[in-house]
Amino acid sequence: MGSSSRLALNGSPSADYVPSSEALAILDVKPQTLYSYVSRGLIRRISPNGRASFYNREDIQRLRARSEARSGHGAVAESAMHWGEPILVTSITEITVFGPRYRQHFALDLAREDYPFESIAEYLWTANEPEKAANWPIDKSVMRIAPHLAGLLDHYPDVHIRQLLTETVLLLSMARTVEADDPAGAFSISTARTLIQAMCCASGLLGPRKSFVRPAPGESIAGIFARAFGIDASHRQLRAINAAFVLLADHEFTPATFSARIAASAGVDLHSCIGAALQVHFGSALGLRCDRIEKALPPREKSPHGAELSETGPGHRLFQVGFRHPLYANGDPRAQRILQLAMELEEHRQSAHATLDRLRQIDDGDGRLSLDAALVVFCRALGIDKPVAGGLLALSRAAGWIAHVAEQRQQDFMIRPRGKFTGRSSTADVQAA
Repeated sequence: MGSSSRLALNGSPSADYVPSSEALAILDVKPQTLYSYVSRGLIRRISPNGRASFYNREDIQRLRARSEARSGHGAVAESAMHWGEPILVTSITEITVFGPRYRQHFALDLAREDYPFESIAEYLWTANEPEKAANWPIDKSVMRIAPHLAGLLDHYPDVHIRQLLTETVLLLSMARTVEADDPAGAFSISTARTLIQAMCCASGLLGPRKSFVRPAPGESIAGIFARAFGIDASHRQLRAINAAFVLLADHEFTPATFSARIAASAGVDLHSCIGAALQVHFGSALGLRCDRIEKALPPREKSPHGAELSETGPGHRLFQVGFRHPLYANGDPRAQRILQLAMELEEHRQSAHATLDRLRQIDDGDGRLSLDAALVVFCRALGIDKPVAGGLLALSRAAGWIAHVAEQRQQDFMIRPRGKFTGRSSTADVQAA
């Protein structure tokens, strides 16, 4: 967010006060009404430079909630929890029919123009314009957790990527706690970078070498991911992986993102916020849909043409859960671009085409596959022999989760929705009240 909309008495950025334009937008009132609220003592106002006025955010939110309660907006709020009207304010990502727009730029444009994922992550975190070059330093705590994760794999060789990434975040949190006693609300770019680096390096334990990847100086996240899964990546492959990371970096208030913001609003540290997001992301209705699609397909060593779904496969009705998104009536633009990237890779093009054909046979809709299905095709086009498409999405989305945690801390209020009680009150309860 721009500093012009976050001024405290000393002129430094703050989430306590907002300019009149933002106050009017939140309250949806005319300037005269806003001035009336101030004169009646309902909203506090400051003028740090003697000219522009800024209004207390907490007072504004309280008035808005009171107004909506009187106006019978409970039903609107209830529907908003089911892909309805917006209920939270954000300047990070807007969902459009052209796909997500990160602040001022469409994700599709950023991916096509080969902006590094690292640069886009920091753009989401800081709102500073992205640059065409990015070089993340290596934090020593990344390699410090490697032996502990290797030991985990010795005991649990079939660990799922959800469990591996969650353990990585937990260990990294403990490693940093020994080094520094940062306030839970503090946001550090270096901490955010290290989180994503470590998660990507740890994914190598699921690759063919089953080892934690030691990042090379200046190596990109796309490069680390490629080495993690044994991809001797060409320039084209690295560009495709980077583009996929950029396209997946954020998607507004997904359940996992919302969980991270709830945790942040309660004062939870960054590592725990990302841990909460990971657990929700890999729910059966979200990140694990990629796994279900993988199970519905025949093994990679067998030709998908003419193969039957396995007995453990989800079948049409369950499989269809992963094919549609309520926003994109004409298909998910991100999925379309990721499929295009997959088809442009030559190394495993035959496998990618066969997978895509089989998915379209299973889908009894209009043939516009979901993001989940596109990611499965993309991973097969890279030659990855593990069901890690949901993990690729989680690694990318960590950038967005971190951005939302930072924004929630700036906004500085606790997310605490009210419940509409539908139980029956006894006569005794009514008399006691």
